[in-house]
Amino acid sequence: MSELAALSPRLHDPVEALLALYRQPPLEALKAPAFGTPEVPALTGSALLDRAALDELLSRFAATFGEGADRKAAISIWSKYHLATVAIPTLVANLLLGVELPVALHEVAVEVGAKGETARLWLRDGGQPLPSLAPQARFTALFDEHCAPLIETMAALSGLSSKVFWSNLGHYVEYAGHTCSRHPEFAGAGEPLLRFLDLRTLPDGRRNPLFQPVRYLDVGSEAPARVRRLCCIKYRLPDEPLCGGCPLKPENRPVKHQR
Repeated sequence: MSELAALSPRLHDPVEALLALYRQPPLEALKAPAFGTPEVPALTGSALLDRAALDELLSRFAATFGEGADRKAAISIWSKYHLATVAIPTLVANLLLGVELPVALHEVAVEVGAKGETARLWLRDGGQPLPSLAPQARFTALFDEHCAPLIETMAALSGLSSKVFWSNLGHYVEYAGHTCSRHPEFAGAGEPLLRFLDLRTLPDGRRNPLFQPVRYLDVGSEAPARVRRLCCIKYRLPDEPLCGGCPLKPENRPVKHQR
């Protein structure tokens, strides 16, 4: 039996199967997506590609940090809310259930919080069995049909390099891979995703924008430190410290061993 076929017994009710995963470790502290027609005011995912609409949303979010707050840093933080909300459940369904959720921008709705942040993802249904386990095809709906066009639009509006947004996404993608591998019923399930993150070049010849977004460095402590490759620039906002895994923190610099 193929690996793809072996996943099929889990698909009798993909919505309930996914929600059940969120009711137990290691996912119980995370917010699950919602399904069906939004019961609260929400934007269509496609609206986020309308530069005027997205700019209004980002300006609303940036204003919560006070007058004159660094707009680029605020947009970077907004992207972290959104990309985590979309990526984690999509990858959980992919890796643990063998399901491709319908997360292309034209297929989703986005519930917006009081500050203008993405509060919850709304999906029309529980998706379909993965069409392929090939490294690139497996993650196309998430990375190519949702994240890539949105990152391009955010970069254009903010003037911030798209690399920062891909790094923000990569932080959560790597987290999802390790979290899925730790699941007591699916040991090692995140390995296909973690291997994808180690691809410098994708099978179609493109550069992988998610190549090694996180490194585990010898910083002189008992265990390697989990350090992002790029800073999310959150520290440029008022009263915001460097993140724990920030590459700018002195304690996250790798130790230089004497020869």
